[in-house]
Amino acid sequence: MTEEIIDDTIKTYDSDQPLPDSVGSPEEEYRPVFDPTVRTAIYVGCLLMGVTLTVVSPVAIAAHAPEWVCVLLSALGSAIPTIAAGFGVAYHPKRRTT
Repeated sequence: MTEEIIDDTIKTYDSDQPLPDSVGSPEEEYRPVFDPTVRTAIYVGCLLMGVTLTVVSPVAIAAHAPEWVCVLLSALGSAIPTIAAGFGVAYHPKRRTT
């Protein structure tokens, strides 16, 4: 590699580049869209559904339930975390609410 290509690569991938204007400044505080009561209710509801589906899915398979029941339970089991994340209740240690 030539020295010019190396310099361009270093410049392109430099992490100290300024953020675009569309990205908020790091000083701005995080503000969730939904209030804490709504997020807590969704989190608890999704947690209970997730635990229930974790138990019910293998039981349905072991009980030789119809295939559509097993597929439905599996689909719901994978959709629950997505629903929770859509409401912004997924655990993220760097998020702070004030």
